Amino acid sequence: MKATDKALPVWLAVTSESAVVTLSRPSDANGIKVETLTLRAPAVREVRAADRASNGDDEQRELMLFAALAEVGLKDLEGLKLVDYRRVQAAYARLAPDTDYSTSMPAWLSITTDNVLVTLSCPSQINGVTVDKLALRSPTVRDVRAANRDAGGDDEQRELVLFAELAGAPVADLEGLKLVDFTACRPAIFVWTMPAATATITRINFNSRQPAQCGLFHAWRKHGQVRKFCRRGACRR
Repeated sequence: MKATDKALPVWLAVTSESAVVTLSRPSDANGIKVETLTLRAPAVREVRAADRASNGDDEQRELMLFAALAEVGLKDLEGLKLVDYRRVQAAYARLAPDTDYSTSMPAWLSITTDNVLVTLSCPSQINGVTVDKLALRSPTVRDVRAANRDAGGDDEQRELVLFAELAGAPVADLEGLKLVDFTACRPAIFVWTMPAATATITRINFNSRQPAQCGLFHAWRKHGQVRKFCRRGACRR
């Protein structure tokens, strides 16, 4: 799974697990001068932690997430020249890109009416085993209602609980997925909420934020929930 097919700028190197940003000038990081910053690909757990700790401040959420991924202090990031901070933002966008599969199904995603199989961008631990693919079964009404009850009104938790149940894995394992891999599971939920799913799989824009036709799935389609897991730490849309 590739973060993007666009050509990379000379100051950026990206793999499925990290991005290396060459700064325009040396800057302080953990008490030393550095010429590069390395961001690891974000896990769902890290995004959620930044959400909770930022108290609704979008800029603070982004700073805290980037600091965690780069393993530097908040003050180190605040001390970057703006041009270099923009480079860090661009690197994050490559590690957690937007996804729009409205014209074709990507090679790493397979969806049927009963199952979805996601080829992960990098191996992950599921049920104590390192896997490079994640399979989810299609949800029942019972699955969705149970997730609604267990989440206690937390939209992010509801999504995690549901996906964990469909994957037959603990919630903690789903939180350990890279954000890009967790996001890749969403198209299946969207397809499974639509009538005649098998006839429309390749024609649906899976980034659509319109409410699902089935009221049970409304929480997964509304913009407020999607915002928390968007590719940028400080989404203001």
